[in-house]
Amino acid sequence: MASKTSMAYHAYQAKSPMNQGKVEALRALLPVWRAGLTLAMSCWTRPFVQSGVLPRWIDSKGFPDMLSQRQWDSVDRQARAALDSWIALREDEFRKTVNGSTLSPDLKHALHRINLRHAWWESVADDAHKMARRIIKHLRERVPFPDMRRCRTMSMDGKIARVGTPVNAFHFQYWAVVSTLDKGHPVRIPLTVDPRMNENTLHGDEQAANHLQARINRDGSIDLHLMTVKAKARKRSSGMVIGMDWGLKSLFATSQGQLHGLKLYTWLQQRDKELTALTRALAKSGIRYRQSRRYRNLNKRIRDYTRNEVNRILNLLSRQEIREIVVEELDFRNGGLSKKMNRIISRAGRNAVKAKLKDLEDNKGITVTKVNPAYTSQECPSCGYVNPRNRPTQEHFRCTCCGYRSQADINASHNILARRSREDGWRRIGRRQILAMLLREHDERFHPTGGHAAKSAATPRVVSTTPRVKVTSGRKYH
Repeated sequence: MASKTSMAYHAYQAKSPMNQGKVEALRALLPVWRAGLTLAMSCWTRPFVQSGVLPRWIDSKGFPDMLSQRQWDSVDRQARAALDSWIALREDEFRKTVNGSTLSPDLKHALHRINLRHAWWESVADDAHKMARRIIKHLRERVPFPDMRRCRTMSMDGKIARVGTPVNAFHFQYWAVVSTLDKGHPVRIPLTVDPRMNENTLHGDEQAANHLQARINRDGSIDLHLMTVKAKARKRSSGMVIGMDWGLKSLFATSQGQLHGLKLYTWLQQRDKELTALTRALAKSGIRYRQSRRYRNLNKRIRDYTRNEVNRILNLLSRQEIREIVVEELDFRNGGLSKKMNRIISRAGRNAVKAKLKDLEDNKGITVTKVNPAYTSQECPSCGYVNPRNRPTQEHFRCTCCGYRSQADINASHNILARRSREDGWRRIGRRQILAMLLREHDERFHPTGGHAAKSAATPRVVSTTPRVKVTSGRKYH
């Protein structure tokens, strides 16, 4: 059997005409499930912090009998998955913190080794481990361990949610037999699934997994998802390698000279006006935002639209002869939107792009390479000069040294692609070090005698220009 790491999973939305009794049975399970998640999370995190070593497993047989042992197994796996996600995000933040610090190179190297092992709380008294504990304490204060008391999703595997096709009934494609708090009396839930799931399981290489996700929303409604599993696609061995920059004015800019998602920013500005007016009205009325169905629906509309745009564009790119995409760290904030909208779109856009890039790796065989984006928007790809004045406006780039001109986002995508050739994409060094290296390289290139980097903007160079950006079929081409 193939290992889990060689398999790709996909969730499809499912609908069910459950009667009120079945709905109430699932609703009643949520608070107990939450309490179980909270207990399991504490059993994972307590030894992790105390000893610095994450346990390989925890014994759930001694847990309270509010859930069956099979239910405890599902709860334990869901809690561990949430913790693994938290650890992966803190690893990235830890690396960025170390890179941006003024610590010595030897200490940075030691901290990176500790970070790779997630040994932040390891009981060692050397300077590196002391500094690691200080850094992770700061990061944990900003983002604590997952609070499972707020979780509304129950991830149930085949032990407690058996998913199968009906034998004699033909009105529904699937049925799920779910264990509830009433032991020995499971509920049987009929399921109508997304047509894409039927198509991919009948004519594709996906198989229905024995797994059900149930989310109990604040208004009491229930969202259900079925999972499928397939072998990950082989890595593409031929095709282009492109760099990709993202933002809001143009959602994606590629090193091939294309600008995608040009309508998103205008649409977001319109929704931002609605969001600002709504939040003012709610604040004036003393109503919490989350208590307003209109506010929740508008948030969902923004997230769904952003996710659909991201998926549409990346699906379009995946159909091209591309074997590798070089990307930067995600940041969707923009000065033209309110703080609340920036917070919503930053989180929604970041999650959507991360999920879709992982899908391209797993299901399309496209390699995704991440690089440090520091100064890619200010660097000239022609002569290598770095200066904030190189980007006089949001859309235009003009090198103050050699006169090179380009569309600003496309210029950044060229630099992102070039950053791929650096060691580990310069992901393990900070902004100060990157700037010093870029300026030194520029100085050595045009002033081999040295000591002239500050005056290099006055160096006469042959002007290299690029054609203007053209718009064709809703996309700009460079």
